[in-house]
Order: sequence, then C-alpha cells, then structure tokens
Amino acid sequence: MPIELAARTKTGARLVAIAEQLAPQLAARAAQHDRDGSYPFEAIEALKTAGYFAAPVPVELGGLGVSSAHDLVVASSRLARGDASVAIGVNMHLVAVFNLERRRQVAVAAGAERRARGFASSLAQIAQDGVVLAAAISERGQDLTRPGTLATRTKSGWRIDGSKMFCTMSPAATDLYVAVIYADSEGADRYAYAMVPTDAPGVVVNNDWDALGMRASGSNSISLEGVELPESGVRGGFRAGDPVPYMERNLVAGLFHAAASLGIAESADELARRGVAGRINGDARPRMQVADNAIDLAASRGVLSRAATLIDRHRAANPESDGSAEELSALFAEAQAAKAFVNEAAASVVDRALALSGGAGYVNSSALARAYRDVKAGSFMHPLGANRAYDYLGHVALGEHAPLH
Repeated sequence: MPIELAARTKTGARLVAIAEQLAPQLAARAAQHDRDGSYPFEAIEALKTAGYFAAPVPVELGGLGVSSAHDLVVASSRLARGDASVAIGVNMHLVAVFNLERRRQVAVAAGAERRARGFASSLAQIAQDGVVLAAAISERGQDLTRPGTLATRTKSGWRIDGSKMFCTMSPAATDLYVAVIYADSEGADRYAYAMVPTDAPGVVVNNDWDALGMRASGSNSISLEGVELPESGVRGGFRAGDPVPYMERNLVAGLFHAAASLGIAESADELARRGVAGRINGDARPRMQVADNAIDLAASRGVLSRAATLIDRHRAANPESDGSAEELSALFAEAQAAKAFVNEAAASVVDRALALSGGAGYVNSSALARAYRDVKAGSFMHPLGANRAYDYLGHVALGEHAPLH
C-alpha cells in the first residue's frame, strides 16, 4: 500500500482525522449532486459542526489552531477523496482565514497591538458565528493584481460595484471575500479585500453554475451593484500592480488546488487497483499503468509536501514581516511549479484509472467518470492557470522579469 502524506503537528493530525471521517459522508451523496448539479448543503453543515471552517483560527479564539500550511493541504487532499466539489470551496475559505491568521501573527510579533486585535476579532467571529466565506476574486479578462471591481468611499463607508465569476461555495456562504480596487488619499490605486454579507442589498448570487466537472461546487457568478458597506468593510490593501504582496497573499492558494487534485487522483487510483487486483494475470499493460500511477502519486505527494514545508519554514523564519521580495518570488514559483506538476500528474493518474476500469468507469454514475471530469478543473484555477504558470516559471528559471498576467 502507498505511504500517504501525514500531518506534522498535533492540531494538523486532528484536522486530517476529521477530514478522513467526513470524506465517506461526502462521497455517499457526491454522485447524486454531480448528476443533478445540486448543492451539498448537508456537507457544509457537517463541516461546520466539526469546526473545519475554523481550522486555522487559534484555539484561544475558538478554532482548531492549525498553523501549518503543510497540514492544511494534507487535510484538503483527504477531503477531496470524498467530494472534490466540496473540498475546493472549503479550500478557498481556508485560504482567506489562513491569511487573516498570518496577518495577525505578524502584527503580534511586530508589536502592532491595535492591528492584531482587529484581526483577532475577525477570526473569533469566523469561529463563533459559523462564518462561511466564498472567494469572489475571479473576473473576466482579469489582471490578477488590478481587480475590476470598484470600492468607492462614501460618507458612511464604502460602495462596491462589479461582477465576479467562479465564486465557489456561494450557495452556502454567509459572506463574500471580494477583491476590489480603490483610490487612496493620494489618488493611487490599491488592491484590497471587502467583506460583503451575501444578504446585503445589491448582492446577486446568479444561479448559473453548469459545468463539465465540479458540478456540485456552486461556483456561481456574483453581481455587486451599489453594495453599501461600513468603513470596516474594506481592509488590507497594497499598491495595485505590485506582484510581491499579491504573491504573499496567494502563496498557499495554489497548493490547496493541487491538494484537491491529489485527493481526486488518490481516490481514482484506489478504485482502479481494487478493481483489477487478482485479474491482471500475464497482461503487462495494466501492470505498467498501475506502476505509472504509483510513480506519479509518489512524486505528487513529494512535491506538494516540499512546497508547503518551504512556506511553513519561511513564515517561521519571518515572524514580524513577509520576508524579502526575492524570497517571496522564489516561494511563489515553487508553489506554482508544485501546482502545475500535481495538476498534470493527477489528470494522468485518473486517465489510467479509467482505462484500467474498462467500460465500468465510463458510465456517468461511476466515481471514476466524475473524477475524470473533476480533475480537469485544477489546471485553470488561479493562481496560476496552467498556461500562465508555465510562462511565469519559464521567465523565473531564465532570470527574466516574470509578469503574473
């Protein structure tokens, strides 16, 4: 049997155990949700009850206290074995929460008490109020470091106008984590995040998700028309067009997507091996396919684990800051290389698993058929989609200026 990735901290091991317990529940209804394109609200409730959405929140603030990027992505891979459509939505929520906790940690280490209290309050609210965040980041024709959605100052706070797509988990979200652009006091454009309640006037969750795969992910488009927010509704911010802070805030995001692909591939491989065990006889081709899957899965586990470990080490070595631009650029490249490799390897694993199944895996009710469609999504997920990632990594490897768009 293959040696699986394992958590390295006690809190991480607890989260992985929770994911392993929940995965069969998610799997039990995944086929029906996939066929209907319906949303698995029961899965979200089970995750809420288990405290999964508060995994990165410190224990003293009501969360599970999982501070390791490595352990978070390992748990994600386990959850994706049950239903990847659910896992990718949870992943996007956790990216936002994990970033909030990182900002709190930096503020504490730097002695910025007021800032630290602000982040702590937000994290406590997520844990205590059962907040579920849907990332409203993607836009058509997107420049990653310059959102098209506009935040405009008003007498009482902010007005938000724009549209988003691929807002995964939007049917179950309590709030949207919206990437916006606004003009600061000097007239310079800044990239920031707005916390928008899904029931706020002007928010329209368009029930328009109908895709090849990840059919139960609820990745609807969102319209934001004159949405009014208080002063505290828009936070953070860095100069629009600056790639370095964008990379810091998205260091782990690509690894979460890769973890979902790995979970899909691991599940498909297990199904295929179980189906052919004892039936191969002297046929060399199926044995080669099983062996190729074992190699691709071993390599995927290794590259994903390494990239996540590098991020954990970097953050431990830089408690008071994000580190240097050179370090962040190198880390981002490592994460993108891991994402690109795992996404492609996972698709190959699922292809072979489907071939090993014969005709059984080809029917739509088969978990392998669902895996075949779901695993295709990883390649275009930001950051960075496969085409953009290869261009970026080529520039980095050659020591050239590496644009993100």
